[in-house]
Amino acid sequence: MGSRMGKRTSLGLRIGRRRVVWGMLKSGDPETGSPPMLKHSFSSVKDFAGCARRFHQVRILKRFKSEATDATLYGERVHKAFELYLTQDTPLPEDLARHKTLLDQLRATGREIHCEKKLGVTATFEPCDFFAENVWFRGIPDLLMLNAERTTAWIGDWKTGKSARFADTSQLELMAALVMAHYPTVQRVRGMLAFVVAGTTVSAAYTRDQLPEIWSKWIGQVDRIAQALGNDVWNASPSGLCRFCPVTKDACEHR
Repeated sequence: MGSRMGKRTSLGLRIGRRRVVWGMLKSGDPETGSPPMLKHSFSSVKDFAGCARRFHQVRILKRFKSEATDATLYGERVHKAFELYLTQDTPLPEDLARHKTLLDQLRATGREIHCEKKLGVTATFEPCDFFAENVWFRGIPDLLMLNAERTTAWIGDWKTGKSARFADTSQLELMAALVMAHYPTVQRVRGMLAFVVAGTTVSAAYTRDQLPEIWSKWIGQVDRIAQALGNDVWNASPSGLCRFCPVTKDACEHR
């Protein structure tokens, strides 16, 4: 009990500090319901951690846009095919038919199934529409399943990379928190990163008692974005990935 109360107290302090930061930035106040300046997601936070300069140029200034690649187009095709098979029984394309066994196993559970369900929460962790003005964090689990009592949920994310070596379960963590916000009776969420090309899965599980700890972590992540915004400092993080960056030389010295 003491440990749990400590986590909740820590979360309350972090929320309070975030309100101060947002007030300084004039980007909204979760107490009054005015929208924050930025909407956050797993991919946006990951982009900022990878390179703040790229994040600023692409996501805030919108000067550049990442081009679709063969890999991203294939991923979109897999996601859509799986969604249509699970929700509308649309036959899989011939080259994806090898995944039918996995999808049939999911359907055979008899659980309530949702695909590509858009979820959002406000800055006070209340559920809201994905496109709401006051949405703070949002996400779209590729697969969401619920038992009949809606006390346990299963989430899945389809990965089309060739290896699970760098699997990041923090995506599952965030999706689990969003699911528990939208389904207050859910007490436990089981998550799975399904690497459909590599033929392997990475699993994790979360409970409602972990929510203070989970949200405290993500508050810390977005606080760093708020600080960069307040200071208008967007440092580049040069790496071997720079050659794939859409930002040009006039905006980054490392291109």
